[in-house]
Amino acid sequence: MSNTTKLLMVILMVVTAIVIAQLIDRPPGKDGTVDRENIMGKNSLDAFVSETHSYEDRFLFTYAPRNPGSRFDCYMSYEFREDGNTLESVNKRFYGNVSAENPIVLEFSRKENSTYELEATIEDKGGINLHKSEIKIGPAAVENETTTK
Repeated sequence: MSNTTKLLMVILMVVTAIVIAQLIDRPPGKDGTVDRENIMGKNSLDAFVSETHSYEDRFLFTYAPRNPGSRFDCYMSYEFREDGNTLESVNKRFYGNVSAENPIVLEFSRKENSTYELEATIEDKGGINLHKSEIKIGPAAVENETTTK
Protein backbone atom coordinates (compact mmCIF):
# COMPACT_ATOMS: atom_id res chain seq x y z
CA MET A 1 0.00 0.00 0.00
CA SER A 2 1.44 3.38 -0.99
CA ASN A 3 2.02 6.23 1.44
CA THR A 4 -0.65 8.29 -0.36
CA THR A 5 -3.23 5.55 0.12
CA LYS A 6 -2.32 5.24 3.81
CA LEU A 7 -2.62 9.00 4.26
CA LEU A 8 -6.03 9.06 2.58
CA MET A 9 -7.23 6.23 4.82
CA VAL A 10 -6.08 8.09 7.94
CA ILE A 11 -7.84 11.28 6.78
CA LEU A 12 -11.03 9.34 6.06
CA MET A 13 -10.94 7.72 9.51
CA VAL A 14 -10.44 11.10 11.23
CA VAL A 15 -13.28 12.71 9.27
CA THR A 16 -15.55 9.76 10.05
CA ALA A 17 -14.72 9.98 13.77
CA ILE A 18 -15.50 13.72 13.79
CA VAL A 19 -18.85 13.20 12.06
CA ILE A 20 -19.82 10.42 14.47
CA ALA A 21 -18.81 12.52 17.49
CA GLN A 22 -21.02 15.38 16.27
CA LEU A 23 -24.01 13.05 15.89
CA ILE A 24 -23.86 11.74 19.46
CA ASP A 25 -26.35 13.44 21.76
CA ARG A 26 -24.47 14.40 24.90
CA PRO A 27 -26.43 13.87 28.16
CA PRO A 28 -26.54 16.55 30.88
CA GLY A 29 -23.29 16.89 32.77
CA LYS A 30 -22.93 16.18 36.47
CA ASP A 31 -22.99 19.95 37.06
CA GLY A 32 -26.57 20.31 35.78
CA THR A 33 -25.74 22.01 32.49
CA VAL A 34 -27.83 20.90 29.55
CA ASP A 35 -26.71 22.00 26.10
CA ARG A 36 -28.95 20.86 23.30
CA GLU A 37 -28.79 22.53 19.97
CA ASN A 38 -31.35 21.23 17.58
CA ILE A 39 -32.07 22.05 14.01
CA MET A 40 -35.72 22.88 14.48
CA GLY A 41 -37.17 22.46 11.05
CA LYS A 42 -36.11 20.80 7.83
CA ASN A 43 -35.16 24.06 6.14
CA SER A 44 -32.30 24.95 8.52
CA LEU A 45 -28.89 24.94 6.88
CA ASP A 46 -27.13 25.01 10.28
CA ALA A 47 -24.48 27.29 8.80
CA PHE A 48 -23.44 28.62 12.24
CA VAL A 49 -21.58 27.16 15.21
CA SER A 50 -22.37 28.43 18.68
CA GLU A 51 -20.30 28.57 21.84
CA THR A 52 -21.68 28.98 25.34
CA HIS A 53 -19.52 30.41 28.10
CA SER A 54 -20.98 30.14 31.60
CA TYR A 55 -19.46 32.38 34.26
CA GLU A 56 -20.48 33.01 37.87
CA ASP A 57 -22.19 36.33 37.07
CA ARG A 58 -22.97 36.16 33.33
CA PHE A 59 -23.37 34.11 30.18
CA LEU A 60 -21.66 34.75 26.88
CA PHE A 61 -23.07 33.20 23.69
CA THR A 62 -21.24 33.49 20.37
CA TYR A 63 -22.43 32.51 16.90
CA ALA A 64 -19.96 32.25 14.01
CA PRO A 65 -20.20 30.74 10.53
CA ARG A 66 -19.38 27.03 10.46
CA ASN A 67 -17.13 27.65 7.45
CA PRO A 68 -14.27 29.92 8.68
CA GLY A 69 -14.08 31.70 5.31
CA SER A 70 -17.78 32.60 5.17
CA ARG A 71 -19.32 36.02 5.77
CA PHE A 72 -23.02 36.66 6.29
CA ASP A 73 -25.42 39.57 6.48
CA CYS A 74 -28.18 38.10 8.59
CA TYR A 75 -31.01 38.62 11.04
CA MET A 76 -31.11 37.06 14.48
CA SER A 77 -34.17 36.47 16.62
CA TYR A 78 -33.85 35.19 20.16
CA GLU A 79 -35.63 34.83 23.47
CA PHE A 80 -33.70 34.68 26.74
CA ARG A 81 -35.56 33.40 29.82
CA GLU A 82 -34.77 33.20 33.53
CA ASP A 83 -36.80 30.64 35.49
CA GLY A 84 -39.35 30.61 32.66
CA ASN A 85 -39.78 34.41 32.55
CA THR A 86 -38.70 36.24 29.38
CA LEU A 87 -35.93 38.73 30.14
CA GLU A 88 -35.17 39.71 26.57
CA SER A 89 -36.87 39.02 23.27
CA VAL A 90 -35.50 40.25 19.94
CA ASN A 91 -37.11 39.82 16.54
CA LYS A 92 -34.86 39.98 13.47
CA ARG A 93 -31.98 42.18 14.65
CA PHE A 94 -29.61 42.82 11.74
CA TYR A 95 -25.95 41.75 11.98
CA GLY A 96 -23.70 42.65 9.06
CA ASN A 97 -20.51 41.00 7.87
CA VAL A 98 -20.67 38.15 10.41
CA SER A 99 -17.56 35.96 10.25
CA ALA A 100 -15.29 33.88 12.47
CA GLU A 101 -13.43 37.10 13.28
CA ASN A 102 -16.67 39.08 13.77
CA PRO A 103 -19.19 36.68 15.38
CA ILE A 104 -22.58 37.53 16.83
CA VAL A 105 -22.11 37.92 20.59
CA LEU A 106 -24.88 37.91 23.20
CA GLU A 107 -24.18 38.58 26.88
CA PHE A 108 -26.64 38.24 29.76
CA SER A 109 -26.42 38.63 33.53
CA ARG A 110 -26.75 35.56 35.68
CA LYS A 111 -28.12 34.98 39.18
CA GLU A 112 -27.24 32.13 41.48
CA ASN A 113 -29.81 29.30 41.70
CA SER A 114 -31.72 30.27 38.54
CA THR A 115 -32.33 28.28 35.37
CA TYR A 116 -31.83 29.99 32.01
CA GLU A 117 -32.98 29.22 28.49
CA LEU A 118 -32.02 30.76 25.16
CA GLU A 119 -33.78 30.06 21.86
CA ALA A 120 -32.06 31.56 18.82
CA THR A 121 -32.72 31.70 15.09
CA ILE A 122 -30.46 33.17 12.40
CA GLU A 123 -31.81 33.90 8.91
CA ASP A 124 -30.23 35.37 5.81
CA LYS A 125 -31.68 38.45 4.07
CA GLY A 126 -33.99 36.24 2.02
CA GLY A 127 -35.47 34.55 5.10
CA ILE A 128 -33.60 31.25 4.69
CA ASN A 129 -33.01 29.64 8.07
CA LEU A 130 -29.24 29.43 8.65
CA HIS A 131 -29.31 28.27 12.28
CA LYS A 132 -31.81 27.36 15.01
CA SER A 133 -30.84 26.31 18.50
CA GLU A 134 -31.96 26.21 22.08
CA ILE A 135 -30.02 25.78 25.29
CA LYS A 136 -31.03 25.33 28.91
CA ILE A 137 -28.54 25.96 31.71
CA GLY A 138 -29.31 24.91 35.26
CA PRO A 139 -28.14 26.61 38.45
CA ALA A 140 -25.26 24.21 39.09
CA ALA A 141 -23.30 25.10 35.92
CA VAL A 142 -19.57 25.23 36.47
CA GLU A 143 -17.83 28.60 36.17
CA ASN A 144 -16.04 29.14 32.84
CA GLU A 145 -17.51 26.02 31.27
CA THR A 146 -17.51 26.17 27.48
CA THR A 147 -19.71 24.04 25.31
CA THR A 148 -19.27 24.02 21.54
CA LYS A 149 -21.30 22.20 18.95
